[in-house]
Amino acid sequence: RRVVHTEDLGGLTLLAAAVGPDTEPVPDVRALDRVAATTPWMLATLDAVAETASLRAAAATLRVHHSTLQDRLAHTIPALGWDVREPQGRLRLQVALALRRLHRTHL
Repeated sequence: RRVVHTEDLGGLTLLAAAVGPDTEPVPDVRALDRVAATTPWMLATLDAVAETASLRAAAATLRVHHSTLQDRLAHTIPALGWDVREPQGRLRLQVALALRRLHRTHL
């Protein structure tokens, strides 16, 4: 989402307060930036995976077959260094995307 209200963040407000345009991005954010610059479809794919309840829902959001999504996600592993199909990888993706957005905006 483009707009997130502070009251909807809960404990993530601590993260939001600590990160901004002037802080150094963590390696996961730099990996997302590289992906966005080199593979245009990958960032939209990762956003869909992070924001939907399942990979099938992400595929539907992207209007691709679920096997196509699986193929795309296989390409993300070497690019990011972790597997977004795993529960901890998905959480890591969600945090990295949130950090990336925080680096690009100021609250």
